Formats: sequence, structure tokens, C-alpha cells
Amino acid sequence: MPTPEQQAAVRTAWRGALACFTLAAATGALFRFAAAYGLPLGLGLGNVRHAHSHLMYFGWATPLLMAMLAARLPAFSGRTAQRLVWVCLGAALLAYPPFLLFGYTPAVVGARRLPLSVMAAGLNAVAWYAFMGYYARAARAAARGARRSMGQTLLDLAVAFLGVATLGAWGLALLKPLGISDAFWSVALTHLFLDMFSEGWFVLGTLGLVWMHADPEGARPPGRSLALVCAGLPALFALALPESLAGPGLRTWARLASVLVGAGLLVNVWALARAPGRRWAGLWALPVALLAAKAAAQVGAGLWPGFWPAGRHGLRILYLHLTLLGFVTASLAALAWQAHGVARRSGVPALYAALAVVLASLLPLSGLPGLSAAWGLKAAAWASALPVAAGAWLLVQSLRGVPERPVS
Repeated sequence: MPTPEQQAAVRTAWRGALACFTLAAATGALFRFAAAYGLPLGLGLGNVRHAHSHLMYFGWATPLLMAMLAARLPAFSGRTAQRLVWVCLGAALLAYPPFLLFGYTPAVVGARRLPLSVMAAGLNAVAWYAFMGYYARAARAAARGARRSMGQTLLDLAVAFLGVATLGAWGLALLKPLGISDAFWSVALTHLFLDMFSEGWFVLGTLGLVWMHADPEGARPPGRSLALVCAGLPALFALALPESLAGPGLRTWARLASVLVGAGLLVNVWALARAPGRRWAGLWALPVALLAAKAAAQVGAGLWPGFWPAGRHGLRILYLHLTLLGFVTASLAALAWQAHGVARRSGVPALYAALAVVLASLLPLSGLPGLSAAWGLKAAAWASALPVAAGAWLLVQSLRGVPERPVS
């Protein structure tokens, strides 16, 4: 069980992350309404999208994951976890205005052009590296004489892939000083960072927490499914490269990687669906179903002849939302209620309903045969308002209500 200080860190992370989630969702809704109705925002739509995705990545999921991972390790100080949460939240919010105003374009400050958004976003790395160091020490202490469970192994892998993701960011920063102007490296390193962060840190970290909740005694040891996932993850970034930049060999490698990761995750879905106990009643059906859909999409993308995801923007947007707004967000909300008692049960189904409607509204924009509709943009715009309301409701509940007793 988490210590009182660790639980306080989770509560802080939940409230701060919910505030970021609500602001990010509102920014996403602004983007959708502007695109659907041609609203004159005075802002570049690309910048609005960058601000939305940055805050979702670094202000919503990351600090909450950090606090929940720390709460699973007795040697991880709750006060340290709370400090890291505050650094994450502060850095994410600090970068939000420059992303909204300038995107990745340098801002003119006096006589200089400064990449304010990138500079502010770089502060996130301070918390990431500090967290990796504290986590490694606490995990090493927990591993002495203990049998490694599926959940703990997944958490270790998630933190490792967080470190791998930062290599992509550092590589991008070094391209200009090294005089490298090849478009391949710029695009490849960008997606190495983004995909290792989302598929490695977010998905594996969330799945590890789900396993620790489903199997608190650690009875299930790591299986071959993790070998499949680890074998495929390093090459997933190549699926996001334009086909003109990815040669035949790299495309084949990326397709195989997609199948391996999807198959490994489907094995986990099968095992989770068969997990005994009341933990899997009710609210857990949706996160497991969303993970199954995400994994099936990866297998399908790898096996579909002639299909290359980078050329299907609408389909990629649907997949990203299925993964991050779907599986990751739904699972974190369920864990906040069932494992930590910091969320009210009455607010979680409202969030689930909002997520389901948003995902359904993206289908007509995906480009899938038979699903396109002229009203798709407007439907997606109105649907995007629902997560804003659900996030605000959960935040109000957390600030005003008495936390519920955790189920486990």
C-alpha cells in the first residue's frame, strides 16, 4: 500500500493533471471548432494543435504516471514524488503559451529570435531524468529477494523507454550544431521521441499499473509477450515517416515491428480479460477493449498490403486518440478511483462516455471506406466539448468532495 506521503503525491498529481487535461481538451475543442466553422482565431491552427498535444503529453499523463509509479515502490519517497509532480506540471504549463502563440517557430524577443516553446519544453527533461534516477534506486531496493511480476517488469520497461525517447529529443537539438540538414534525420528523430514516449512510456507504464492492480500478489511472471513488444518498439517510429523517406528495408522492418508490438499487447489483453476478481467488473471493460482495438490496429497496419500509415493523416489521428485519449486516459481514471481513491466513481463514467463519443466522432474523419461524411468536421467539433466538461467535473469533485476509499 502507498504511504500517506505517496498518496498525497498521487492526489496532487490527479488534481494538477486534471487541470491540465481540461485546459488541453479545451484547446483541442478550439482547434476543432476553428477547423469546422472557420473561426478567425488570430492563431495558427498548427500552433493550437501543438499546444493541445504538448499539454496532454506532459501535463496530463506524465505527472500522473510518475506519481502512480512512485506509489508502487516503498523506497520511493512521497515528498520527492510530489516535488517531481510540481516540476512536471509547472514546466508543462510554462510551455503552453509559447506553443499556442508560436508553435515551434522562434519568437522575436528584442533583437533576437528565440525558440521559447522548445526552451520551456526542455525543462520537462529535468523532471524526467530526476524521476528515472529515483525510480532506478527504488526499484533496485524493491527487487532484492523479490520475484519479478508482470506489472513491475512493465514499469521498468516504461521508464527505460522514457530514457530512449529523450535520445530522440537530444538528437534533434544536435542536428544544427553538427551541420546535418537531411530531412530524414529531422523527421526520424522527431518520431523516435514522440513514439517512444507514447508507445513506450505511456502505454507500457499504464499497462504495468493495470497489471499491478489486476495481479497485486505478483503471481504472473513476465511472459513472452513482453519480448515481442520490446523487439518491435524501437522500429515503430518508422511507420510515421513519409513513404518517400523510408526505403523498402525500413518499411518492412517497421511493418514487422507493428505486428510484433500489436501481437504482444493482444496477449496481454487476453490475459487481463481472464483475470479473476471484482476489479474487472464494470469500469475496466472499456480500457481493456480500447487496448484490444489499439493492438489490433497495429497488427492490421503491419499486415495490410500497400498500406502506409504516414499517408493517412485522419487514420493516424484516430489511432493516436484511441491510444492516448482512449486506453491511457481511461485506465488512469479507473486507477485514480479504484487503486488510489482520489477520483469519485460517479465522475469516471462521465469521462468514459465523453471519450467514447470523441473516438466515434473521429471515424468520419479517418478516411476509412464508407465512413466519410460531410458533417464529420462539425460533429467532431461538438463532440470535443464533452471531455472538457467531464474533466472539469472530475476536478470539481476532487477539490470539493471527500475521496473515496480505494477498492484495492
